[in-house]
Amino acid sequence: MTVAWEIKYPWYLHRPWPKKARNDPNPFRLKRKWEEMSEAQQTGRDRHWPEGYRETFITIWHVDPELDGSDDSCGYSYVKLTKKQVEILRNSAWHEGQHPHFLCCQEKEWSGTFSESEALSRGLVFLVCRVLRLKITFEQAAKYASENTHILDCGKFGGQFCFLPGYHSNSKKDSSDDRQDYFHGVLCGVARNILTDRRPWWKHPRYHFWHWKIQCRLWQRIYRYFFERCAVCGKRFSKWGDSNVIGNWEGTKVWHGDCDKELRPK
Repeated sequence: MTVAWEIKYPWYLHRPWPKKARNDPNPFRLKRKWEEMSEAQQTGRDRHWPEGYRETFITIWHVDPELDGSDDSCGYSYVKLTKKQVEILRNSAWHEGQHPHFLCCQEKEWSGTFSESEALSRGLVFLVCRVLRLKITFEQAAKYASENTHILDCGKFGGQFCFLPGYHSNSKKDSSDDRQDYFHGVLCGVARNILTDRRPWWKHPRYHFWHWKIQCRLWQRIYRYFFERCAVCGKRFSKWGDSNVIGNWEGTKVWHGDCDKELRPK
């Protein structure tokens, strides 16, 4: 399940900051801006929500049907490669197993320079686009290579060009099959990134309305307040929005936060 859309209440739980304070281009100065605001200006506002905060009224979830055995058969996170594309990339990885070029670092971490990593990343993009018959300009390939080298969410730059037998494979022997399998995964990752960026907005799985599951927060609160009882003590949730703990994966049992102590192993 992935959040496709959220419909907020029209009113604010925490009002936005004054426009002059929240429009500072430097986010590190926001803390100082909050401290400079008068007590009257801080009333009804929160230091953590410069743009204000509105609670969610309805959440629309995309429930993946898992048709291919994975939890992303629709391709919500990235475009799914076809069987033909996967096979083409596997064949393209054969040469890397026989005559290593991209997997040039036999270490756990990249020991080369930024420039070398960026050049190899650009070559990966051109290789994928050539075998999959995708049109791309040099500027576009340079953009992908630059982002892959300098803008990373996790890991370190150049990691995809490292192949150390016994670390990146299950065998300490440097075999061509292991290199081919590893490089095939690298090519598939590059292809998914390129194709995902080219996917039209209306083809994103969040628009699969036949996979939607609608969650109404207000109805859940009303049901919990009037009908649900604590699975431990049997008492009702006396306060509106009373905190609770989901007791099982199915979400069929709830109990008070204080009652959770009684369920913990002694």
